[in-house]
Amino acid sequence: MGVYLLKFGTIVLAALPVWLLIRRPWKRKQPREWALGAFVLFMAGLLALALEGEYGTPAQMAGRALTRIRTGERVNLIPFRAITLYFEHLDVGVLGINVIGNIIMFVPWGFGLVLLWKKNRRLPVIIAFSLGLTLLIETCQLFIERSVDVDDLILNFTGSCLGAGIFYVLKRIWPGVERFAR
Repeated sequence: MGVYLLKFGTIVLAALPVWLLIRRPWKRKQPREWALGAFVLFMAGLLALALEGEYGTPAQMAGRALTRIRTGERVNLIPFRAITLYFEHLDVGVLGINVIGNIIMFVPWGFGLVLLWKKNRRLPVIIAFSLGLTLLIETCQLFIERSVDVDDLILNFTGSCLGAGIFYVLKRIWPGVERFAR
């Protein structure tokens, strides 16, 4: 997991100057601007890690995806199959990255969506965004030679909904959290 955190940190640090130059948050003097910056930097790191793979020409990538769909190579469409295997073969490192990691890395997505934009605070919107991003990532991974797993979709969705739930708990404890929303 340390390698993932190092890569993630490097990506965030590389994106930080770009964010600062584009948004200039110190001029806006709004707490929301800094929260939005953290959200954008997190998403840059998340997407860079999730979409790391083997790229080629569009034709090559489409051909590989079609072959993988036909053969089922590194594609799992059976819910809870991988999760069950992780628990059966209890390897703490694998379990930590593949189960806990897939949940935790999407908590900020769900939290940020409802923290920063009031219009996203309805259950159907939270569900749509939570499923939408993870489905987009899993679909893209089909084209870049990464494993595609419905269990990742389930775990990422769980993490995103957990993030939204954390926001609602925090809102009850600290009503001032509303100042971050638009």
